Amino acid sequence: MNVKGIRLLLAGAGVLFVAWVLPPFAHMLSRLCPVRPDGVNEASALPSFARKYKMSCMQCHTAFPVLNDYGRQFKMNGYVKEPGGTEGVLQSQDLQLWTEGSVPWNAIIRSRPLDNGKGSISNQGAQMGGTASPNPNGFKMQPINDVDLFIAGGDAANRVSYLGEMDANAGGDFATTVGDLRLGYHPFSALNLVAARRGFFADDPYQTIVSNESPTIANRATDLLMADQGSITGNTMLPTQQVLSVYGQAPLAGQSFLYYAAGATKESNVGSQNSSPTNGAARLAFDAGNGMMVGAFGSYGHERPSTWTPPGIGGNLGVDNGVGGEQEFERGGFDALWEAGGLAARGAILFARDRDPITGDRASDRAAYAELAYAFKRGSADYPFLMPLVRENWYTTFNGTQEFTYVTAQLAHFFKPNVKGFVEYSADTKAGHQGGTLADPTTSSGGASLALPPLGNRVTVQVEVGF
Repeated sequence: MNVKGIRLLLAGAGVLFVAWVLPPFAHMLSRLCPVRPDGVNEASALPSFARKYKMSCMQCHTAFPVLNDYGRQFKMNGYVKEPGGTEGVLQSQDLQLWTEGSVPWNAIIRSRPLDNGKGSISNQGAQMGGTASPNPNGFKMQPINDVDLFIAGGDAANRVSYLGEMDANAGGDFATTVGDLRLGYHPFSALNLVAARRGFFADDPYQTIVSNESPTIANRATDLLMADQGSITGNTMLPTQQVLSVYGQAPLAGQSFLYYAAGATKESNVGSQNSSPTNGAARLAFDAGNGMMVGAFGSYGHERPSTWTPPGIGGNLGVDNGVGGEQEFERGGFDALWEAGGLAARGAILFARDRDPITGDRASDRAAYAELAYAFKRGSADYPFLMPLVRENWYTTFNGTQEFTYVTAQLAHFFKPNVKGFVEYSADTKAGHQGGTLADPTTSSGGASLALPPLGNRVTVQVEVGF
């Protein structure tokens, strides 16, 4: 790290220290819960659940927004402690009307007083947690970076859950947009039905496959394929799209069980007016019931990509084959997590294949990450005092001819259960970036030599409050 980078880290530590000496404000907001620290439209830990059941946020979370065993089961139940239970429920005299006992509202405000990065505009925007806008890099100070409003509950009716989000952030000039929408029906533990405007893998309770509900701003490489990561179809693992899915649990010996999920989605490159289901996704996990899980996941289908977009501009690299045809994709991989006390280790590897049946062009790429975190607690507090995290990310692009690696390190401090601050640094650790070739079917030769620029480094300081 150069001298400037060290100064930025010291400045970030100073910001956290200043926030630390504001206990009256933090005390006033105690006994509530925070949610995920970035501006992605994915809901996570919600304070309304703690208010409804009058329990600590740590009942469901090791450290926000990471779920523990209890929290994962709470989500699988449909955001309730027990399916069909009446705790926190209002019922009519004839017991026919069933709804939440209180309005399950939630609000999260995030401040980003320091954000500095150097590198490719589009690549850093996608991989290191920024946005692909005209100038996502360089020094930024955003006293208010993001405001999210949620409603969520498990008792819209008996065994009916719901979630809705409205988001406004500095990148969009605080124009209010609709985030996640989710409606679930939970008749049995072995069979739950979900209709959502949300990514299929973003809804996974184990939080290991994509960046949804990750505690960091920087993304995991297995979000493949993010903007300009390079693929023929441009299909991503983390789109916000229309989803119909089912999931459930099959008990095994002791506390262990098998978790399954399967869903049908529409194409991610087209607007909401196209309602035909074209893609499928599946998930299978063995849960030992004691903080250990090993699983597999995959998706397949086709996309009608947008016109060819060269690297460095932003947006996914959907390749126009010149005749309006559809490209096929397959995504598959394995993931695992291990939690013991305050230690949490998780990782995943993803294999991606794309094919254009008209031109015969093919591409195969891989991505993986490994992540380790530890929650230090102090005294009688049930929430972490400090939580260091480190993650190694690796992926290939352009049919495996170009390789990227980057490391993310974060040090988080929880001032109170609902007040969190952290310093995060992401470093591009690949010394040399070789140009690769991604076939452009619009050319008769079938090849256009394109190279992605380095990711660069990024340091960020963020403080968030949830209530």
